[in-house]
Amino acid sequence: MDQLTQKNIDQYLDGKRLDEEQKERVVMAITHIVYQRNQNVIKAENESNQDKRAQFLRSIAEYDQLVEDKIAGIVDGHNIETYDF
Repeated sequence: MDQLTQKNIDQYLDGKRLDEEQKERVVMAITHIVYQRNQNVIKAENESNQDKRAQFLRSIAEYDQLVEDKIAGIVDGHNIETYDF
């Protein structure tokens, strides 16, 4: 992960075949996670300590995996907990 960039929800949905109900559930399930991920990108960009920066990078990768897992769970029909605004 050489280039740190923030991601928006549409970037996670690109190429995924979701009906409107699935898309709504995905958005509700990942919005907060994507926000947290992007906050870690900002922290990593501003971190001069390489060990702490590496921790942020690992956390970003974990958030990315969590988002993909939630999307896959929703597509597979599992009852995924969503964030209620």
